[in-house]
Amino acid sequence: MSAFARCLAVVFFIFTSATPLLAAEPVVRVDVLTAPPIVAGQQVQVQVDVLVPNFFMSSPQFPNLDIPNAIVTLPDVRAENLVENIGSDSYSGIRRLYFVTPQLPGDYVLPSAVITFTYAAVPGQASNGSVTLPPVKFTVAGVPGAPTGNVAAATTLTVTQTLDREPKDLKSGDTLVRTVTAAAEGMEAMMIPVPEFSAPEGVRIYPHDPVLSDKGGSSQRIDRVTYAFDKPGSYVLPAVEIDWYDPASQKHQVAQAPEIAVSVADSAAFTPAIAPPPAPEQPAPAAWKTWVKYWPWAAAVAGFALLTWLTRRMLPRLSAWRHARHLAHEQSEAAYFRRFQDACKSGRLPEIYSALDSWSRRTGIVPVSAWLERNGDEATLAEFGRLEDAIFGGGRAPFDAWKLLEGISSARTASRPGEGTLPVPALPALNPS
Repeated sequence: MSAFARCLAVVFFIFTSATPLLAAEPVVRVDVLTAPPIVAGQQVQVQVDVLVPNFFMSSPQFPNLDIPNAIVTLPDVRAENLVENIGSDSYSGIRRLYFVTPQLPGDYVLPSAVITFTYAAVPGQASNGSVTLPPVKFTVAGVPGAPTGNVAAATTLTVTQTLDREPKDLKSGDTLVRTVTAAAEGMEAMMIPVPEFSAPEGVRIYPHDPVLSDKGGSSQRIDRVTYAFDKPGSYVLPAVEIDWYDPASQKHQVAQAPEIAVSVADSAAFTPAIAPPPAPEQPAPAAWKTWVKYWPWAAAVAGFALLTWLTRRMLPRLSAWRHARHLAHEQSEAAYFRRFQDACKSGRLPEIYSALDSWSRRTGIVPVSAWLERNGDEATLAEFGRLEDAIFGGGRAPFDAWKLLEGISSARTASRPGEGTLPVPALPALNPS
């Protein structure tokens, strides 16, 4: 064989050997893990696998998805690594989960979003790559006997409660803190219905800001309220109930924290748990003339006893009054607005939106968008729209917390919002088509 023929054979061998490596392409797989039937308000888990020949050289950029009439989140959990053989090629992969919560019945289709990355298409050489999500479709039905878009669907939902003290040993002027925790599986914390607290006549109630947390498919909402008792008597604090729907059994469920019986004694007649030692026996009284020289001492003792009695009677009332003043200050419109200002300084979008929502409900100016249309300017209204889009729609437009705070502060000064409260409205349809 001539030298030319041998060279030609070597080139042909190299070309045919490299062709399979060059022909291998990235792969994307999308699976809807939630089994049908799926109902409105139920969390749907969508699994996305991205696989590349050889290995990744940068993490895939999973985008935020925008689906009309649905809330889509990409939980901040660690991605799962994969290693597979596809044909004769070895692939490395990364798996992530999207949580989709449809708000209305109908057909839902994943958008054709692009996931970008770099990978070793040829060993030792970085190449840019991308995959496009296929238009995966799933169908959502309504919940029988439930209003459209007003259902909390979960795998499980439980409600527990704790108290900061024994409710049978209270006296007038005391307070009782009730903590109610709603824990759910298969539901985002922000989707857990807001529990309703009420108090019987003669009892004042002060709610605190809720605490929300998510971890994978589990979520938790913690609500605290303080009850203030000004008068003695027997009271019953109503049970706290949360209605939810179990798609597996197709039944409506009620999670409940039971009612609480409270006994409040008169602070003046309150008997301590440990009785004081009995007073020593007094000597038999002498004739009145023998006591005349002791009258200044007797008057001092009587005055001290009167002062002690007045102190014991008034101190609990003064303490209750100061505590009530503190609670009232914490629940004032100014305090709620100060929390919104602090949230804007932090720059964390969920805290900003939660604090603004709490302030607007406290002052009775919901919805905020309508209030801004009347009292604000177009720039502030647009900034609020970008905040909502970033929280619920996965928007990417830049958001300026200081501009929003400055605009709402000006509108607040102009409109002077009051101290009213409104019931929590139903969740509006997001990303309308």
